[in-house]
Amino acid sequence: MIIKKRNYLKQIYKQNTESKAYIIEVSVDYYHEIFNGWDPSPIKRRDIEPDLLDFIEQCAYDIPLKYNIELHFYLPKSGVDVSKEQLTLTGIKNNFQFIIHFINRKLRVIRRKILLYIMMSFSFLVSGYLFKQYLTLGVLTTPIFEGLVIGGWVFLWEAFSLFFFSSQEIRGRLRRYLKFVDSPIYFYYI
Repeated sequence: MIIKKRNYLKQIYKQNTESKAYIIEVSVDYYHEIFNGWDPSPIKRRDIEPDLLDFIEQCAYDIPLKYNIELHFYLPKSGVDVSKEQLTLTGIKNNFQFIIHFINRKLRVIRRKILLYIMMSFSFLVSGYLFKQYLTLGVLTTPIFEGLVIGGWVFLWEAFSLFFFSSQEIRGRLRRYLKFVDSPIYFYYI
């Protein structure tokens, strides 16, 4: 199965013979096409074009995390500008770092929610237990008891859901962006 996956990857992506890294190729006419045209920031802080970023992310999801990647940008030979190339390279890396910052912030929010939901679950379940121990269940008190128990289990389920499902996808995205930051970026002029 692994050999089939590797052969499939080699059909879609070129592979650097020396580093064995898979190559994500992007062809643009100008350096500024790499960045969002609506972003007025200097290139060092400008966002990557959303369609390009989506393309790079989709390619990264195709290539398993255990393989290295390289980004190759192809530009016309008439557009060679070493200073713009360096600024573009810095801008791309800064954008990846910026996205990593927001992913980490989202993970911190999820961790706080998980802790809050576990505390709420514990307090609801303990309250329900104490409620049942010290009060007799009747027509009015039974729904309160059941509400406390159900609420406790719902909060606990939400904590598990956030931990095992939601944060897993976000952590995968974080690993991919950490790989982008460490990946070499090359400019070729054709």
